[in-house]
Amino acid sequence: MTTFQGYHRPDGRIGIRNRLLVLSVGGLTGPACRRIAAALRDVACVVLPYEAGLIGEDKAVHDRAALGLAAHPNIGATLLIGDNPAVLAALAEGLVARKAACVVLSMDDCGNDTFALVERGLRAGAELIQTMSRQRRATAPLSALVVGLECGRSDPSSGLISNPLLGRVADRIVDAGGTAMLGETTEWLGAEHLLAARARSPQVAADIVAAVKRREQAAVDAGFDLSGRNPTPTNMASGLTTIEEKSLGSTAKSGARPIEGVLGYAEAPARPGSRRWKASRAAL
Repeated sequence: MTTFQGYHRPDGRIGIRNRLLVLSVGGLTGPACRRIAAALRDVACVVLPYEAGLIGEDKAVHDRAALGLAAHPNIGATLLIGDNPAVLAALAEGLVARKAACVVLSMDDCGNDTFALVERGLRAGAELIQTMSRQRRATAPLSALVVGLECGRSDPSSGLISNPLLGRVADRIVDAGGTAMLGETTEWLGAEHLLAARARSPQVAADIVAAVKRREQAAVDAGFDLSGRNPTPTNMASGLTTIEEKSLGSTAKSGARPIEGVLGYAEAPARPGSRRWKASRAAL
C-alpha cells in the first residue's frame, strides 16, 4: 500500500479524521466547553486549565500544545473558548497563520454568563460541524502519514507479538517517507542503549540517553521509587518482572530504522519522512 484516504488541509498536511475540537484555554470556561462538547456529535474536547500565571518555558510549552492541538490535521475546525481575550486573540492569530479554521468565543462577549456562553457555543459548533461535513477524503501518499506509537496495559504478549507488529508497520511507513513517533520515555529504561545504537548521529544518541536519565533523575529528586510502579502490579501479575523486560517490549514498536532525533514536549517533527522520538522534559 502506497496511498491512504485522508483529509487534505490548507497547510498541506493530511489528517485521517475530521473532528471539531472544542478547546478551553483556561479553567473558568472548562465546564462550559465540556457541556458544549457533550451536546454535539463526534467532538473532541480539551481543557487547558493552567494558562494564567505561566511564565518562561512552561508558558512556551503550553502555547505550543494549544496551537498544536487546534491546528492538528485530524481537526477540521476549532471552537476556541476562554476567559482572556488577549490570549484567545494570540492563539487565533497563530491558527490563521496555519490556515486552520476556528471560531473564537470569550466569556467577556457573553457578559460572563456561562449559560449564554454555552448557548452561543452550541450554535457556533453546530455551524462548524455543518461546514466540515462538506469535506471529503481524497487519496494521499503514504509519505504524508504521521503516526504516534503507544501501547496499552503491557503483558509478555505485548513484547512478543503486538509491539513487534507495530514496529513492522512503522518501518513500512518510514520507508515510504512517512513519520513515526514513539513516546513513553520511562519505558525506554534499560533499553536506551539499543535505541542509541540506531541513532542517526552521535548527538541524537546522546539525546536519547539524556532523555532517559532526565526521567530517572526527576523520580530521584521527587523521592519517587519507580519499583512496583513501572512495571505496575498488573504488569507483574501478567508475567512481566522488571522495567527492562517491559522496555524491551515497549521499544519494539519502534521498528528497526534509523532514529532521526528527539522531540521535546509539544514539539513537531521538523520535516516529513523522519523518525522522531517524543521525550517529555523532566521539568514538565
